[in-house]
Amino acid sequence: MFACIHGRAISKTRFESDTELVDLAFTFSPLVEQTTADTVVLDVSGQGLLFGSTSFQSLANDAEIDSTRNLSNEIVRRGNQLNLKVDVAVAVNPDVAIHAARSFKGVTVIAVGNVDLQLNALSIKKLDYALVGIEAGRAEEIHETFALWGIRRFGDLARLPLAGVAERLGQEAVRLQKLAQAKTDRRLNLVRPPIGFEQSLELEHPVAELEPLSFILSRLLNQLCANLHQYALATNEIRLRLKLENQSNHERAIALPVPMQNSKVLLRLLLLDIEAQPPPAPVVAAMIGAEPVKPRASQTGLFVPLAPEPEKLEITLARLAKLVGADKVGSPEFLDTHRPAAFRMRRFSLLSGMVRKRSKGTVHEHTGNSEKTDSSGFGESSGELVERPCISGFRIFRPPRPVDVQTRHGQPTRINARGANSSWRVRGKVVCASGPWRTSGAWWRADVWARDEWDVAVVDLTLQQNEVLCRIYRDMTSDAWFVEGIYD
Repeated sequence: MFACIHGRAISKTRFESDTELVDLAFTFSPLVEQTTADTVVLDVSGQGLLFGSTSFQSLANDAEIDSTRNLSNEIVRRGNQLNLKVDVAVAVNPDVAIHAARSFKGVTVIAVGNVDLQLNALSIKKLDYALVGIEAGRAEEIHETFALWGIRRFGDLARLPLAGVAERLGQEAVRLQKLAQAKTDRRLNLVRPPIGFEQSLELEHPVAELEPLSFILSRLLNQLCANLHQYALATNEIRLRLKLENQSNHERAIALPVPMQNSKVLLRLLLLDIEAQPPPAPVVAAMIGAEPVKPRASQTGLFVPLAPEPEKLEITLARLAKLVGADKVGSPEFLDTHRPAAFRMRRFSLLSGMVRKRSKGTVHEHTGNSEKTDSSGFGESSGELVERPCISGFRIFRPPRPVDVQTRHGQPTRINARGANSSWRVRGKVVCASGPWRTSGAWWRADVWARDEWDVAVVDLTLQQNEVLCRIYRDMTSDAWFVEGIYD
């Protein structure tokens, strides 16, 4: 499906530059051909979901025609915002769209069965010889011959016998007849975007809403991804810098888990990030930069289950980060501090340098220069039985469970659980206690911490339970007691 934009600048004798229509076309598609200074044609296949249709391929039913009209009306609206007066035509053939946009005013949608009805009445003077590679001098000769034959319209040329046209005017006239019959089949001569991996745009008016800003970002990303595709590259980082009306800059950077070059995925990630961290003032200029890297190459095995596509997974994570906050999505990482249970969330990533090998029935893990044997109890070389270490686990409660603790001479003697939840209830007499271990820090900040920790063994004689080994602590700032976890 192809759309042609034929236009001119409003209240101006000519375009300020040759890129105004091209920039408008890049807003809707990265596949753009500039036929002349006032005519561009673009491939709009795949736009159906955005403008109200599911197939958007053949213009064979009313729903598809309505979706193309929505697309055309949006192009006209965007052109008016850019001070351009444009006529738009949509057809299944780029050459048909070009002739229709130049001949009809406003929006024209040519369905599959109506091509002959709408093009046959066009004057032969509107036939663009350059579309089939005929030079200007030769085009004048053929046009004079058509005039002598009484050919006045597209339909007259389309009805001539093919053999007679080929015998008298050669293959050039045959190509012209196919052009008049709307039977040409060619690829677009794509516009080569400027070399570089940064795109910027100065706006005529400040933009304060997300919808108009999305069109601007879409244009920049289409040009940027076209550059990346031209050099067979992708990007693993997108940088956005918005110049605001108050002369400040709003800068954002999105690190990608795998190299990508899909403009729609990158646009969705940028919009989700802007919704989570909106600029504080209207935008007057935008710049998008990319870090070029080699595209990813992956091959899965026949018996390996399919994993979700990285692009879809990244969009899902971005939506979750928007809902719950970026600091709550990722993989937990312990911080280098003495604060209890201090951690932060970092992006999901695979450990590099981790190699697993199997030797004599034993699995070994190598990380750097260190090696450890699994808990099977066998060495790597001899297969001799070695003593297995005693391993205990600690089941931590998040958040810690509040309890009432009775003490004697500062040492806990009895614990009474709070609340009615008996699944974690810890209560009874303390038969053994070890501690206290005092930790404190950050006294200069509002989140200061100070606590005394104890490892205690608790027995509830009323329930005839075995003793429970747990860790409790007393918060020195609030003088409250908590159970931090239970040893398994």
